[in-house]
Amino acid sequence: MLRVSILAITLAAAVAVAGCSTIVSGQEHALQINSNVSGADVLLNGVLIGKTPFSGQVKKSATASVTVRKDGFKERTVQLATEVEGSFWGNIIIGGLPGSSTDYGTGAMYKYAPNVIQVDLEPAAGK
Repeated sequence: MLRVSILAITLAAAVAVAGCSTIVSGQEHALQINSNVSGADVLLNGVLIGKTPFSGQVKKSATASVTVRKDGFKERTVQLATEVEGSFWGNIIIGGLPGSSTDYGTGAMYKYAPNVIQVDLEPAAGK
């Protein structure tokens, strides 16, 4: 009986921490996009999220690109660099496959580094 209780507690603990990065750091990350041009459109993976200077929470993912554009200027796209959240590694040790696959599937295992990006635009030719 004691063996069953210990197994049940261990299993419950593993389930409780499954998706540790999802729980600890969430599926969104603070991101700031600055530019030499105020009021330029800021797109994350092709979706308009605001204007420069932008500061807000954005959905995490393994790969992401930011495009900054404004009439009269050349559009510029930059790839965001990502790092793996530290809580993800703890989750592999404690939660194993269920937790780490949750973190991977939701993108919660990643963070953008750096989270402050400067994207400068050049005037378009003839402008």
